[in-house]
Amino acid sequence: MLQKTITLEKDNVLKITGPASFVLEKGAVRIFGFRAEPPFKYVVPSYKSLPLIASEKSCLNIVLGEGASISIVEKDTINVWEDLVGKILKLDKPLIIITIGTVDSGKSSLTLLIANTAVGMGYKTSIIDADIGQADIGPPTFITLGVLDKQVVSLTEVKPATYSFVGTTTPYRVMDKVIAAILKLLAKAFNLGSQVIIINTDGWFKGRKAVEAKLQTIFHVKPHVVFIIKKENCINEVDMLFNYLNKFNVNAIVVESPKDIKERSISERRSIREYLYSKYFYGAKIVDLDMENLVIMNLDVLKGKFFSHEEKGVLKEVLSLKPDMEILHATIVNNNLIAVVKGGTVIVDSNVLRNIRETYGQVRLKVLSENWEKGLVVSILNENLEEAGIGYIEKIDFEKGVIRIRTNYEGRICGLIVGNIRLMYDEKTHTVREWGKWSL
Repeated sequence: MLQKTITLEKDNVLKITGPASFVLEKGAVRIFGFRAEPPFKYVVPSYKSLPLIASEKSCLNIVLGEGASISIVEKDTINVWEDLVGKILKLDKPLIIITIGTVDSGKSSLTLLIANTAVGMGYKTSIIDADIGQADIGPPTFITLGVLDKQVVSLTEVKPATYSFVGTTTPYRVMDKVIAAILKLLAKAFNLGSQVIIINTDGWFKGRKAVEAKLQTIFHVKPHVVFIIKKENCINEVDMLFNYLNKFNVNAIVVESPKDIKERSISERRSIREYLYSKYFYGAKIVDLDMENLVIMNLDVLKGKFFSHEEKGVLKEVLSLKPDMEILHATIVNNNLIAVVKGGTVIVDSNVLRNIRETYGQVRLKVLSENWEKGLVVSILNENLEEAGIGYIEKIDFEKGVIRIRTNYEGRICGLIVGNIRLMYDEKTHTVREWGKWSL
């Protein structure tokens, strides 16, 4: 650990790369639009870098951890951002702004700067956090609307107003769900009287498909301003999107990514998601739900006509299962024969396939092992058909018709929307972490 006292002249930019902490002793500084005054304290984590702009002559005491660094410059990218944001926020209201960029380009920082500046100017401000993999405001797998009633140092301080479930942490293949969720929350933001709405998109911005996905989002949202953050690893994508938007009446602005932004490793990104999951599962309990009184979406295994005891016996013979193996559940839906099997591995050879065709016709066999469902993330629906919380499946008891979930939501549960991310609860550390994906 190294302790330093730093004096800044007005308009100096102090750049801190974590892990570090500081106390503002004198003066005032701006942190992405947030005005900090003594005795303001802040901890900069190891995966983050932070620029402070001195609003007046200021003095700070800084403690630097291993690998941390500081530097003082007279002008930086953040100064350019501040000037642009100040001009943009003078446009007519309501004002919709989208931020676009690759991972670790500064999207969240730019979003925070716009939001804090808008709040400082007296505008009712909302943020739609559409980064389902590295969410700041809500839990991963969700797109979240947050409403600011004051300036904040970090987007994680913004309280969620409502959620919309996507069910995965990667936008590829689910852009229709992402866009639908954004539009749903955009309508909610307008209903709340928001004057400035910033949409912080995900970091998928490599390749033509990613560019077209962002263009599709812009097409549906119809923002007044699009900020595109240029970074060395996405110059072609930035140029492509900018050229597309220039053919339309879209106010597209290209800004540089901060040069010394700290890139997060895969393990750091995973740790951040685990922290967020754990935050939203704090105090979670086990809840048993009667499936007859529950609407369950996105789970084909619980659709169709369930096999009776006799029908499961026939299927056991068709699949040539060993005597000690058991079919817990089976159904036919969308030409798929889905079977949940306990006690061993199902060997599907040509004889089994012939038996299936002769007995059930042209169906595709999908075999699931016991406990296949454990950990699947869910969005909880209340009696008003609103997404009210997050949970994950612990077990489905087909014999009793009960689905067991872990959640900290305490209201009435009328439905579940099932995603494809698996979560697990660590009893020792009381943390919730991802342990894979699942798809039927």
